[in-house]
Amino acid sequence: MADQMTRLVVDSPSLFYRAFFALPKSIKGPDGNSVNAVRGYLDMVSRVLVDQRPRAVANVFDADWRPQWRVDLYAGYKSTRAEDPPELPGQVPLLLEVLDAAGLPVAEAAGYEADDVIGTIAAAAGPDERLAVLTGDRDLFQVVRDPVVWVLYPLKGTSSLATMDAAGVAAKTKVPPERYVDLAILRGDPSDGLPGVPGIGEKTAATLVADHPDLDALLAAAGQGRLTPRLNTALTASADYIQAMRKVAAVATDVGYRISDPHPPDRERLAALASANAIESPVERMLAAMEQAGLADPA
Repeated sequence: MADQMTRLVVDSPSLFYRAFFALPKSIKGPDGNSVNAVRGYLDMVSRVLVDQRPRAVANVFDADWRPQWRVDLYAGYKSTRAEDPPELPGQVPLLLEVLDAAGLPVAEAAGYEADDVIGTIAAAAGPDERLAVLTGDRDLFQVVRDPVVWVLYPLKGTSSLATMDAAGVAAKTKVPPERYVDLAILRGDPSDGLPGVPGIGEKTAATLVADHPDLDALLAAAGQGRLTPRLNTALTASADYIQAMRKVAAVATDVGYRISDPHPPDRERLAALASANAIESPVERMLAAMEQAGLADPA
C-alpha cells in the first residue's frame, strides 16, 4: 500500500504461534524455559514498525479462544484442535509483561477471540485511516477494505510478508474480501473443526461464490435443482449448517473491547525482563524500532 500506515493491529495469537514454530524451541532463557515465540514475535513487530512506521499499534489477544456462543451455534467449533506444545503457554505471560513494559497497547474482549476485536477495530476505521492487520490467519482476509484496511500476511516463518489488499485477496482465494466468509463456509476450515459442505473443496467453493451473489441465492439454486445433482443434494442437506456458519465463521464487528493506553517504555523494567529471560537483543531492537516510528514517547 502506498499510503502511510496509521495503525498496526497485530493478531497476537496467530503471530505468536507462527513465531513458535518458525524458531527452535532450544532458544531458552536462564531458567531453561523456551523463549522462541517471544523473540520471534518481538522481531516481527519491530520489523514492521521500522518498515511502515505506524502512528499507533494494538496487540490483540484472545480473551476466549473458543467462545461458548460459537460452540452453542456449532458444537464442533475448535473441538479437534490439538493441545498447545508444552513450551508455548508459559511464554504468553512473558510477552504480555514485555509489551506492558514497552508501553505498547494490548486489547481483548471478554467472551471473544482476537479476530472479533480486530474485526471491530477494522469496521470502525474511517476513510482517512490506513490500518494494517498483521496475521497469518486467512480468516481475517474478510476485513480487507481498500484503501482503509489491508492484511500483512507472513509467507515464510516470520521473515517475509505479503501485502494483501482486495486484489491480493482475490488473487489468492479467487473471491473478493467481502465474500471470503462465504468461501470459508462452503470449503470448511479443519483448523477450526469446521467440515464445510461435503464434496465442496476450495476450487468448487470459489466457483459457486463467483456464480451467485450470496449464499441465499446459492441455496435457492440448489433447492430448485439448477446445479449438478451432487451439489443440489449436498447444499440442500447442509442448509442448517450454512446458516449457523454465517455467525460462526464471520468475525464480529461490534464488540466492546478493552485496550491499554500507550505510554513511554519503562526501560529499567524492560532491561530486567530482557536479562532474566535472555531476550536482550529483541528487546533492544524493539526499542529502536519504537523510536524510529515515534512510538517511544507517545503524546
